[in-house]
Formats: sequence, C-alpha cells, structure tokens
Amino acid sequence: MRQFNVRKVFILTVTLSVLLAILIISLTIYTLSFRTEGLTEPETYMFLAISLMSLASAAMSLLLLRPASVLNLKLKQSEDSLDDLDRLNKTLRAQRHDFMNHLQVVHSLIELKQHREAGDYIEKVHTSIVKINSILKTGLPTVNAILEAKRQACENKGIDITVEIRSNLAKIPVPAWELCRIFGNIIDNAANALAHMRDATPKIHIEIYEDMINYGFKITNNGPSIPPGLWKKIFEAGYKTPDSGGEGMGLFISRQIIEKYGGMLKIFSNESETSFEGTVPRS
Repeated sequence: MRQFNVRKVFILTVTLSVLLAILIISLTIYTLSFRTEGLTEPETYMFLAISLMSLASAAMSLLLLRPASVLNLKLKQSEDSLDDLDRLNKTLRAQRHDFMNHLQVVHSLIELKQHREAGDYIEKVHTSIVKINSILKTGLPTVNAILEAKRQACENKGIDITVEIRSNLAKIPVPAWELCRIFGNIIDNAANALAHMRDATPKIHIEIYEDMINYGFKITNNGPSIPPGLWKKIFEAGYKTPDSGGEGMGLFISRQIIEKYGGMLKIFSNESETSFEGTVPRS
C-alpha cells in the first residue's frame, strides 16, 4: 500500500503560503511607499488586510505541520503493524499446515520402532512451536506481531532470540503503536550491536512483565559493553556508537515515549551483557 505523505503535503502548503505572504507584503509596501497618491483610505486598509490574512494563513500552516507529521508517523506505523500482522498470520497458518505432516512423521517413526529419532523430531518441532506461542501471550495483536517479526529477522541474522512474557499488557497506558516503536527500536539496536560478533553466539533475551506498581520490559544482549560514561549520552538525539547503525534516534525516541507516560528507560552494561529496561506506572 502506497503511503500518503502528509508531511510533504503540509511542507509544500507552508512554503506556498509563506511565498504568497512575502509577495503580497512586498507589493503592499511598494504600493504604499511609491504609489500612495492614487490610493484611497479603503484601498490602503484592503492591502493591509490582505497582508495580515496571508501571514495568518502561513502561521496556521506552520501550526498544523506538527500534528500532521504525527499523523503521518501513525499512518506509517499502522502500515508496518499491518504488515507484521500479515506475516504473523502466515506463520501461524504455515505452522498449522505443517502440524499434520509432523504427526505423520512421528507416527511413522514410532511404527518403525525408531523411538529415539521420534523423540528428537518431537523436540525440534516443540521448540519451533514454543517460539511462536511464547509471543502470543500479550493481549495486543500488533505487539505480538512486531515481536514475531523481530524474532524472525534476528534468527535470519544468526541471533539466538528468546522471549519471556509474564503480562498480557491489557491495561498498559502506552498505546500499542507506540509500544511497537519502543520494542522495534531497542531490538534493532541490540541486533546491530551483535552484528560483528565472532567469538560467541549472539543472543537477545526479551522479558515483558508487570508488578503491583509498573508494567515493564527488559531487552538484553550479549554484545560489546557500553562504558558508564556513555550511559546518558546514548539517549541523546543523533548519537551513535560504532556498532549501533541507523541514525542514532531509536533510543532517543524510545525514552521520549516512555517518559511521556510517566515512566523511565535505563541501561545497564558490563562485560557479559547490556540491558535496556523500561517501566511505566500502571495507573
């Protein structure tokens, strides 16, 4: 689906409004300065009114630009979420389709009395099913979809990813589309940090939980450590570590969203792992 770029439309509208205002103001100043002999008082007021209306139009366009850009971002996130949901649906359909085939294989192995092979086969199938089902525990389909999409993307890069969900996020105050931005940005950041690992298996562990006070999540990777002196700086807009990739905006955006809902996002890093943990008050 082709995205309608609201931001570009409004930028064009603002530009045209400003140019029109400048043109009319310039003509008005020129007329009032050099052509005042033939102007009546009503005509003078008319020129001034047109100038003020043009300026007001430009100002209104500028004021509308930010909500329009937010709307454009929501549209893009909605399209991404729909794509993720479609991929998740296809994965589940494929899993259901393969289930009967798996049963036939296990049945045949048992009939042939190859019990050890049957057990190994069941274990592999069970591991695959558990990976999919582990992300279906939240009550937010778009969050389930983004987690599955990121899981598949990480596994395609050779990253061992595990998901542990102990909350359905049913009443979390953060909208689902913004949760998707948070999880997507932090998981991508972790995957980029693991891109050049050679001496160990790259791993990401995602934990989603809740307690009496907060909803929370913790995303941990076993990539290079981040020195404590950079723990504040990495949340600044545009800051990138050598292994982070992207534009250096993911962590900045994630922290902004969490703090908007009264929560906090913090980092802990040592030689063995780096964790980003976010919490949001329940109320």
